Amino acid sequence: MRTLRILILTLLVGSSAMAQTTSTFTATVNGKPFEAKGQRLKLPLPGTMRYLAIAGMNVNPDVQLWLRFFYLNDLKPGTYKILDESDRSVRETFNKNNVADGSNPVYALLDYTEETKGMGHAFQDGESREGTVTITKVTDTSIEGTFSGTLRGQTYKKRVMATLGGFGLRQNLEDKAITAAGGGMFVKGDPHDHSNTKKGDKTDDIVITNGTFNVVWGTDDKKKQ
Repeated sequence: MRTLRILILTLLVGSSAMAQTTSTFTATVNGKPFEAKGQRLKLPLPGTMRYLAIAGMNVNPDVQLWLRFFYLNDLKPGTYKILDESDRSVRETFNKNNVADGSNPVYALLDYTEETKGMGHAFQDGESREGTVTITKVTDTSIEGTFSGTLRGQTYKKRVMATLGGFGLRQNLEDKAITAAGGGMFVKGDPHDHSNTKKGDKTDDIVITNGTFNVVWGTDDKKKQ
């Protein structure tokens, strides 16, 4: 009986620990609910600027919602602006000559991409434009918070020769396999980097509301960063 109690207690503790480390990424996208497992991404970014990139990713069709934080010193709880990637204030904010001693500039990018035709032949994207993100808790191996924003609508279409010749088909399959395995699109530094595509028409804004994230990663993953 004692052995059985110990076994049950062990299972309960294990289940509780697993529940506490479940990563989630949710939002409402143009009125439609979005929910996916939260992931920390490893991006090949040059330079000395520090960053943390997280995302929710679903596969077949591919739907991804990214949040990327850029900062000079520490990432702390607080409310920060979501900006356009080409916003001039970004460069001004992170110009070290303009950073006062003790200041801690932080900005974020919010991006969305949705596969609208099979095997990545077309995408409906939302490019970061404006909004806010609130970090409620952050540690060396986890981050929690909420967000909302308005994104610039943009379509991407497969190039004609790539479609006729089947170029990029293997890459699309590999990307899907990596995403499904929980590895994230770590070989790419941008959610809008769609292989063998070109920009199509502009579309209506994409509105993101009720966004929440609770992403946990391991200490081994942190050491590899």
